[in-house]
Amino acid sequence: MSITFSLDKSTRTLLYQQLAEQIKSAIVRGELTEGMQLPPVRRLAAELGVSTTTVAQAYDLLAGEGVIGGHVGRGTYILSSPLTALARARAPFGGDFQASSSSLSTCQRQRLDWAAGWLGGLAPQASRAGRLQWLTQRALERWGDPSTLLNLSSGYPDVSLFPIERWERSMARAGQLLAEEARRAASLQVLQYGSTLGDEALRSYLSHYFARFGFQAEPQEILLTSGNQQGLDLVARVLLAPGDPVFIEEPAYLAALDIFEQQRAVCHPIAVDEEGLRLDLLEQALEAPAVRPRLLCIVPTAHSPTGATMSCQRRQQLVELACRYNLLVVEDDYCSELFYDESRCEPLPALRSFDREGRVIYLKSFNKLLFPTLRLGCIVAAPPILARLVEGKQAFARGASLPLARALLEHLSDPAFEEELNLSRQEYRRRRDTLLNLLEEELTGLECRWTVPTAGFNLLLVLPSQLQEYEVIEKAADRGLLLAPGQLFRVENSQQQPPSVRLTFADKSPEQLREGVKRLSSTLRALLHGGSCSQGQASPDLFTAV
Repeated sequence: MSITFSLDKSTRTLLYQQLAEQIKSAIVRGELTEGMQLPPVRRLAAELGVSTTTVAQAYDLLAGEGVIGGHVGRGTYILSSPLTALARARAPFGGDFQASSSSLSTCQRQRLDWAAGWLGGLAPQASRAGRLQWLTQRALERWGDPSTLLNLSSGYPDVSLFPIERWERSMARAGQLLAEEARRAASLQVLQYGSTLGDEALRSYLSHYFARFGFQAEPQEILLTSGNQQGLDLVARVLLAPGDPVFIEEPAYLAALDIFEQQRAVCHPIAVDEEGLRLDLLEQALEAPAVRPRLLCIVPTAHSPTGATMSCQRRQQLVELACRYNLLVVEDDYCSELFYDESRCEPLPALRSFDREGRVIYLKSFNKLLFPTLRLGCIVAAPPILARLVEGKQAFARGASLPLARALLEHLSDPAFEEELNLSRQEYRRRRDTLLNLLEEELTGLECRWTVPTAGFNLLLVLPSQLQEYEVIEKAADRGLLLAPGQLFRVENSQQQPPSVRLTFADKSPEQLREGVKRLSSTLRALLHGGSCSQGQASPDLFTAV
């Protein structure tokens, strides 16, 4: 790429904003076209005489606007966008455009051209999950060795703890039972499209399963989904209109923020503490005359990303507030069975267990409780609300997979499930304790603080106030450590918060956690004391399970 950028350090416009605007201008002029590769962050920073953070922030800004994107190990490229469509409108397709593009054939280029033109009128979509993937790509670019990159940003469970052999038997048994059911009925009608609610047998089982959370739902009050992300999307599609205000925790679940923002709802953040959502702040917001959201989205157990769990007293108070102020509450339960209080043998009661008026929509997912590609969960709601949600789901999806539902039913109803669940809980607790002890050992004296998760897979680490999140992210990547910036879990344009990162412990061995915290500690100490953040040496044997 022969384009030269020039940054003016004497103006009030931030350098990364200048660079982003110059790249966009080059796209509109046709100097940068779809498929062209941008220089690596480090090289462009050296050419411009600026820090790598400046270039990285410019690339992040453009990625968030859907202008550029990347693939792990393949670099950063110009994407089709309204800017590229505008460039083609100004200059006919041919000579210069074709010559400046990459090695695509004429036929491939023409296919990209019409598709980009068709999409040109659409606003780009940039998800937080996409930005996290973007950080992964850049971390690999900086570190260079995917086999030893240590990822503490995932938020994933450890699938190696899942009994895959028993799941294989559950699927086989489910298939046998479905075939027997069809033979008894002398018809294959059982294999036809069924109710949008999903398999009645699984819904009947779940109506009793939920007793462990303090409530029981009738099968007709349960709608099967592919998980809580689909459940949240369905709630947003059906119950919200563009511009509607929504209360949400801050920090918050990534997918919830993406879903509400893409629905063009206006998110009003409410801060959390060690017990989750602060009800004093919620009540103040409910009493404010200017804004009165009618919906609140909350993760009361294993809050993401802090790992906090709301007390029973606060749960009851929240439901009382919902009744008093006519508030609908969406309760996101993705792994409340994975709690770490050894004095209890069952999870805390769900918010819905305190609800006598049907104000709580309960979302349950089994994807992280078992394994992420399972893609099965459900919504429990009062009949009038559920009927609306069923109508909404019919517009884009039929009932959940019947064979998968039956396999899950077989798996959950086996007595072995409870034993496996207990073993997973013990292992996750051990890894949580390992991480907490390591943070205490390695970060003493660095003015860091962190949450103590009482359930789930993550904790939030608050960094020294004088550091910048993205600088920490990049310098950690230089040492082969991938972190998730706290900014991803906050509402866009919310009040300034201390720099932070989310750390995941669930899918890492104690040895990997020790190595990860060691790299984190050396990164922070180097930044705080002005030392070098050159690449360290990785231990390949630690990474077999990453």
